[in-house]
Amino acid sequence: MGLQPQTIVSYEQPDDQAAGFLKIRELAEACGAHFVNDKRPALPSDELTFFIGWQFLVASPSRYAVVFHDSLLPQYRGFAPTVSALINGDPEIGVTALVPNSGVDEGDIIAQKAVTISHPIRIDRALSLQAGLMAELAISIHEAWLIGDFSAQPQDHRCATYSIWRDRDDHIIDWSLSAEEILRFIYAVGLPYAGAITRLGGEELVIDDATVFPDLYFVQRHCGKVWQLDAGRPVVVCGSGLLRLDRVRKNGEVYQFSRLRLRLD
Repeated sequence: MGLQPQTIVSYEQPDDQAAGFLKIRELAEACGAHFVNDKRPALPSDELTFFIGWQFLVASPSRYAVVFHDSLLPQYRGFAPTVSALINGDPEIGVTALVPNSGVDEGDIIAQKAVTISHPIRIDRALSLQAGLMAELAISIHEAWLIGDFSAQPQDHRCATYSIWRDRDDHIIDWSLSAEEILRFIYAVGLPYAGAITRLGGEELVIDDATVFPDLYFVQRHCGKVWQLDAGRPVVVCGSGLLRLDRVRKNGEVYQFSRLRLRLD
């Protein structure tokens, strides 16, 4: 094994609003690595290969294949693990480097790194923190591989949890949740994702930012109703607490609320 550039594998995704694929390709070119744009790559068995932004099973992994997963496995195997972690209010997030196998994120763990976070935190900030952890892992794995050290440990499958795929319906706000939970949700599904959605009169609004307000005692609690307008910003009744909607968009344009008696669903 020498100092030849290694291989980075990724692929284009249709909903890549952050241009992540282009950034990965530019990074590979900048560091002199061989870049492969393929969902089913055929790779040499003796070459260290990093799979970045990967969502597919690797049917025939090479001997030195490394997949990066944005969770601390065996937690959050599957899809959008960082979104799930932020929605759940986890105190830390992280990245796992693992050897791919025929199971969903079940391969042996090469290394992990974690970072402590405070809530609410926006998804783009969380992903940026994880990108730094991933770079640190890649460097340490490459350095170890150069001296012939490439080892991994089995996961404790008894501790596994799973994160299922998400679509647009999963971006709809549930106003019966607490104001704090809804704010975490708004931040968790923001850019590079489609954003948190609510409906007003059958039309979709996207909530980009909000502020938790102290609760009031309502003798009948009607979640999703606007209680007041604070300088034109609606304060919405939640399952517990109130949430002021600070930035709202409709069809990509900033939306202004002009009347009080509104119900969001």
